Amino acid sequence: MTRIVGEEQYEPEVRRRSVRNVPFFIRDDLIDIITDHGDEGLLQDSEIMGLIVGKVYKDDDGEYAVATGIISSELDADDVSVRFDQTDMTQLIDEIDNLKEGDRIVGWYHSHLGCGCFMSDTDIRTQNGLFGGRIGFAMVIDPVLRQLKVFDSTMDDPQPIQIIVME
Repeated sequence: MTRIVGEEQYEPEVRRRSVRNVPFFIRDDLIDIITDHGDEGLLQDSEIMGLIVGKVYKDDDGEYAVATGIISSELDADDVSVRFDQTDMTQLIDEIDNLKEGDRIVGWYHSHLGCGCFMSDTDIRTQNGLFGGRIGFAMVIDPVLRQLKVFDSTMDDPQPIQIIVME
């Protein structure tokens, strides 16, 4: 299976996390960007998606990620599916190519409209393809039910995780 991210070799910086055994930290302004994007999609009766940029660190408990940014582009979406618009990938690719030193794709986000936060079979295939079991996260939001849940990258069976939302 082709992987978009996670193939490159890297050695995460050693840095102790502020809360033990929490694998994902994200700023509240990034949550706001994602939920606002979800609300915009809801107005168009369309799902949304994007990529979560951040840094990966390691400590005695293993690897963890700290989100630092969001990337999205034009989408091909309806009320039950979403993907990046294949005819206009230039912006997305340029943003990925121009990530700051040490930044990488640490996750992706998408919405479900009114059916809750879960990983569908398609979502699981996407998660496997993006991260292949390495560190990476899927955030699912439901702008109708006002829910948010984050999943790890366990191959074929992503599990819900705890996250820390920072100011």
